[in-house]
Amino acid sequence: MEWEFDPLFAKAKLYASRANEEKIDSALYGFWMSLCTELLARAALSKIHPVLIADPTNEANIYYVFGVNPKANPRSVHAKTVFARCAVFIEKFTDNMAGHCLLLADRRNKELHGGDAAFEGIAPASWLPRTYEIYKVLLDHMGLSLEDLLGTEQASGAEKMLDDRGAAIEKEVKDRVSKHSKEFGALTGDQKSEITAKAAKAMAKWLGMTPLGRSVDCPSCGFGGALHGESINRGPIQVSDEDGTITREVRVLPNKFRCAVCSLHLDGFTELTHAGLGNIFTSMEEEDPVEFFGIDPEEYIDVEKIVQEYHAEEMYGWQNE
Repeated sequence: MEWEFDPLFAKAKLYASRANEEKIDSALYGFWMSLCTELLARAALSKIHPVLIADPTNEANIYYVFGVNPKANPRSVHAKTVFARCAVFIEKFTDNMAGHCLLLADRRNKELHGGDAAFEGIAPASWLPRTYEIYKVLLDHMGLSLEDLLGTEQASGAEKMLDDRGAAIEKEVKDRVSKHSKEFGALTGDQKSEITAKAAKAMAKWLGMTPLGRSVDCPSCGFGGALHGESINRGPIQVSDEDGTITREVRVLPNKFRCAVCSLHLDGFTELTHAGLGNIFTSMEEEDPVEFFGIDPEEYIDVEKIVQEYHAEEMYGWQNE
C-alpha cells in the first residue's frame, strides 16, 4: 500500500538523491527538496499510522488503509494537512516548522501550475538550514538520521550547516541578552522603578492572552517575563466537584518570550533554548462545557419563544409611554 512508511520514505530518499545531483543554488535543487520535504513528512505520519494520511472527507479512504479497496482512487490529505498533523503528532515539530514547509510546498505549486520560476534566484542560506533542521526533527521521530535520508557525504554537509546555524543563533541570542542587560543596568533607580511599575500591566495583559503561557525570569534583567508556547499534548479532563469547571493539563513547547521591563524579545524554540528557556512546561487549560460536549443550546432553549417575548415586552413598554 503506497501510504505505508517504506514506500514513502524510499520516495523521499529518491527526491533527495535527485536534488543532490543538481547544484545547490539551482532551481531544480530547491524543487526536488520541496518534494522530499512533503514525502518525508508523510512518511513520519505513516510511521505512526497510515490512517493519518487518509483524506477523512470520504470514509472509503480510511477503509483503504485497512485493506478495503474503494471503487474510486483513494485520496490522501493535502500537504497543508500533512504539515498541520505533524505539528500535532510529532513533539518537536512546531507550527513555525509547518509554516516553513508550506512555503516550500507553495513554491513547488507555483512552479508546476503557473508561469513563475518559483525557485530561481533564492539563496540556499535563506531556506536550506531550516529545512535540514526540520528533517532532523522528522527523522529523530522515526528513529533515523540525516545519513539514512541523504547519504554519508550530503549528511555530513547538512550537519555542518546545522552546526553553523546553531552557533550563529547562539551568538545572536547571547549578544541580544547582553545588550538588553547593559541597557537596563545603565538606568537610574527611579527609571527602573517607573519601568517595572508599567511592566506589571503589560505582563498581566500578555499572560491573559492565552492559557499556554507562564511567567519566567528574564535572562537579561531578572524580572518576570512572559513565556508563550504551543500545545503538544493534552491530558485527560478534570471536573471540579465544587463548581463543575472542566480543566485539563497541557504540555507546552515554548516559542516566544517577551519582557516588558528590558524589552528583550526571543522568538522560536531555538532562540529560547540558547537562552535557557526552551524546556517544555505544563499549564492548565479551562474548557467551555458547551464546546467540549458539543451541546447545541437551541435543543434546550426555544429561541423563537424568547424573541417573541422580547418583542412583546418592547411593544408593551412603548404603548405605556
